[in-house]
Amino acid sequence: MQIDAGRWRDRLLALGGLIVVIGLSWFYLVRMNADMGFMAMPGSTPGLPEQLFAAFIMWSVMMLAMMLPTALPAVTVFGNLTQRRSLQIGSTSPTTLFVVGYVAAWTGYAGMAALAQVALSRAALLTPMLQSASIALSAAILLAAGAFQFTSLKDACLTKCRSPLAFFLAEWRDGKAGALVLGIKHGSYCVGCCGALMAVMFVLGAMNLLWMGALTLFVLGEKLVPARWRFRSLAGIVLMVWGVVVATALVR
Repeated sequence: MQIDAGRWRDRLLALGGLIVVIGLSWFYLVRMNADMGFMAMPGSTPGLPEQLFAAFIMWSVMMLAMMLPTALPAVTVFGNLTQRRSLQIGSTSPTTLFVVGYVAAWTGYAGMAALAQVALSRAALLTPMLQSASIALSAAILLAAGAFQFTSLKDACLTKCRSPLAFFLAEWRDGKAGALVLGIKHGSYCVGCCGALMAVMFVLGAMNLLWMGALTLFVLGEKLVPARWRFRSLAGIVLMVWGVVVATALVR
């Protein structure tokens, strides 16, 4: 009973810590948005290293705030499986390391987004609120994100995100290293599933908290709703139509 209590305590601490990190990330973004200081406008910093650092921090926190809530179902399933496996093999793979691996995957994405942001800012294609200042760029992002919704890669990655139990049963690894690897692999599938949608923030404004929240809810819904609802296809159609409407401004 003491062992079981310890396992439950570890799981609750991991989930509680996750919720705290999500809350602090959103708090940071709210403060950053209100202050509009160094982090809010990394393109205004004097040197390239400073711009890259500021952009990387901003996108890293954004990914924590937006993607960790959508990972809660997978974290819960992992915790359940860990507890059951530990009864058989006598060891517990820590949920915390799974989350660390998941975050590592999205941190890699944050690095790529930061590079894109600085490049676009230096080309005067972004406003101070990190929103596209180019009709062509906005249309291209929307059309690409919409088209990606219909690809086999999107379908494969979304399947892994939508069915974490099937993913864990197929990919399971015991031990602490196994937990970390599972987190990285699941996070990588999540990046493959949602990375194109995150790029739409350059159209909406990467500093727009309302759209951050809306996109977080959409990604969560995409992972939770049944496949038969064709949620991803509907989103793809909306994005592509939106892109076409934006593109028509180029020929006016």
